[in-house]
Amino acid sequence: MGQIKKAVILGNHIQALGLSRMASRIGLQVTIYNSYGASVARFSNSCSKFILYRDQEHLLQMLLDGKVEKEAILLATNDDLIGFMARHFEALSERYYLSIPKPEVVDICFNKRKTYRRAQEMGIPIPETHFPDSLEEVRALAPTLQYPVILKPAIMFTFFGATGQKVFFCADEQELIRQYEEILKIIPAEEVIVQQFLHGGAPTLYSFGSFFAGGEVYGSFVANRIRQKPMDFGISTCFARTVLNPEIERQAIDFLRGIDYFGMSEVEFMYDQATGEYRLIEINPRSWKWHSIANKLEIHLLEMMVDYLENKPVARKVNDQADVGWVERLTDTYVVAGELWKRRMTLSEYLRTMRLPKESATWSLRDPLPAIMYVLMSPYLLLKRN
Repeated sequence: MGQIKKAVILGNHIQALGLSRMASRIGLQVTIYNSYGASVARFSNSCSKFILYRDQEHLLQMLLDGKVEKEAILLATNDDLIGFMARHFEALSERYYLSIPKPEVVDICFNKRKTYRRAQEMGIPIPETHFPDSLEEVRALAPTLQYPVILKPAIMFTFFGATGQKVFFCADEQELIRQYEEILKIIPAEEVIVQQFLHGGAPTLYSFGSFFAGGEVYGSFVANRIRQKPMDFGISTCFARTVLNPEIERQAIDFLRGIDYFGMSEVEFMYDQATGEYRLIEINPRSWKWHSIANKLEIHLLEMMVDYLENKPVARKVNDQADVGWVERLTDTYVVAGELWKRRMTLSEYLRTMRLPKESATWSLRDPLPAIMYVLMSPYLLLKRN
């Protein structure tokens, strides 16, 4: 193995900013590729070069252009670009150190039908879940279910790109049939999942974040994602706080080991208030929005990955600090205002979370411009993401 000197980051937003700062901290030269120019990460003093690409064919051409000089680690910030890396795994691996697992493992993570079936095989709890392949099967299933239920896609990024939603909520049999007919206009029947609705919302959401390789966890932490936008079926975490939860750690490690995972990941769980169990919801096979909470915990996930890829000794650290926070203030302020207005949160509850020691999504005294530009660009970013 050679020495990794560069980090090439595909994508944008807060994920790219966090990765760029992590890479710069360990002395890597950072290049960011993105499909549009309004990127908070490009304004970071950790980013050496920012390059626009037209489409993924153009991106692949640029990544494979020039002489073979394997000295960069390739990272991606969203599922679409992780899929791009998986599809071109062999070609890209000749030029770059890849931060993702093998394509067949990426497929297990992306396709929730496969995720849930593997979890069931391992004895890891999931919500009550069904995989109907036709309207006839849904009609037969509908009278047997306890409502409400949700319809969700097996492959999220395709569905979300078309609808801006993560799930369709179904209050009764009639709504399930109607929503199923609607979802078939967006995705094929073999990608539809019918799942139990777990009550509790954001306060019952937990995630295990880690760098995992060779069947072992090197750095990890568990967080309770207490605020998200929107609060019920969130697409964006805006406040998370660390917790100590050995049960979630055990289940997440068992799952990662069972699929032979490599890389950074977020394994998501939801607490089932009816049974007292933590149920696996999904796995993100990449860095995730609030991954930079690791900085506050001094768990250096990217440095661990680089050392592992270079066959160096890898420092290990499992978090032992509860109530360390992460906040994305712009979105969090909007969410909190709504929750206070609906009387689903008190001001004292909000203030308690803001007193925690915490990592900011964008603000850094050593690197202030991304936070300033994030505020200035927020109207455009809101329209772009919606």
